[in-house]
Amino acid sequence: MDLLSALQALRTGEKTPLDLLEEALERARAYQDRNALVYLDEEAARAEAEALTEELRRGQARGPLHGIPLTVKDLFPVKGMPTRAGTRAPLPPLPEEAAAVKRLREAGALLFAKANMHEIALGITGEITATGPVLNALDPGRQAGGSSSGSAVAVALGIGLASLGSDTGGSIRIPAAFNGVVGFKPSYGRVSLEGALPLSRSTDHAGPIARSVRDAHLLTEILAGESIPLEAPQNPTFGVPVDFLEGRLGREVRKAFQRLLEDLPRLRAEVREVSLPLSGAYEVYTRLVRYEAARIHEKALKEAPDLFSPPVREALLAGLTLTEKEYRDAVAERETLRLELMKALRGVDALLLPAQPLPAPPLGTEEVELESGRKSHREAFITLTLPFSLLGVPTLALPFARVEGLPVGLQVVGPYAEDGRVLAIGGWLEERLR
Repeated sequence: MDLLSALQALRTGEKTPLDLLEEALERARAYQDRNALVYLDEEAARAEAEALTEELRRGQARGPLHGIPLTVKDLFPVKGMPTRAGTRAPLPPLPEEAAAVKRLREAGALLFAKANMHEIALGITGEITATGPVLNALDPGRQAGGSSSGSAVAVALGIGLASLGSDTGGSIRIPAAFNGVVGFKPSYGRVSLEGALPLSRSTDHAGPIARSVRDAHLLTEILAGESIPLEAPQNPTFGVPVDFLEGRLGREVRKAFQRLLEDLPRLRAEVREVSLPLSGAYEVYTRLVRYEAARIHEKALKEAPDLFSPPVREALLAGLTLTEKEYRDAVAERETLRLELMKALRGVDALLLPAQPLPAPPLGTEEVELESGRKSHREAFITLTLPFSLLGVPTLALPFARVEGLPVGLQVVGPYAEDGRVLAIGGWLEERLR
């Protein structure tokens, strides 16, 4: 059941908010080994579900999500719940509740649990966290992805109907792809991050992880506080960045993607090769994010550096060594990359490319084999996703194939502020890929 199906069941009386919560709690108990949640107060959640159920019985609805159980990534403060962000290190001061969380609450959502995450959102495996590693929903011997790891695993396993995540370089899309669900990174600034723990203020995005594109659309409208019309061409034209993808995929994901490209004309879509070199994007992104993240956590780094895990501490310390000139140079280089992306998007409705080079790797993986040879895990995976958060454009990840029995995600990328187009095209693809 996806979120919109659950809303229909609530309207007809087939389900109550308490029923939906009990189903989520049952799944949480059944899959406790995946470590998707870091905070859950069952008694408080039931009390809230009972109140929502009674209001619904009286014909009163708080909003469009009345009674829908959702989880929230543990870098968004939620009233009455602790915020740890996967670290033992002290966090900067945070308010009682983040703006995005307030939007969900005002819409009537039942925010019943905090989702586990990669430490301070600085990583893509889901393994490095003071609250214990998150394990893949389909295979607990594999990575869940990160940093919104617990959010994606919870949605995939039915622990709530959707989750609020964040994405700085792929942190919604990578775990969504690893676990076979939908993740949407809206345009930069579309969803407020006020009150959330930042990682990189110029690159952070907030967005939903859900079971379907239509759920992601509804949640994005609620989180953004505005209507996002769906505008999909009947016969979309997809741009494939052939030069960008060269050497960046594993062989089996390449084959699966090629099969999709061969099928699209039969589905009345056009496929065009486009150029998107994006040379230096990985380095620009790394400089920007580390510089900004180090200054957000500077106080904790000086007072209690050992409370960060070694990989996170090393990345933050590297950020502290960067000069303001190096940071400003990266900001300027980002604008050059933005022009390249705008050029690639001309004449096509969206770009299409895989969200991952390989299926979710085994736990502890540090290097992987791509067409171009051995690469570090971080570079291999984040290179496919980081350009679109670095450049702030709307990007959807949805499942499109299975490789080694595991889901592989597809990215749909559109121009800045064209969130409705990306979601509509994603819905078009989802319907046909099924």
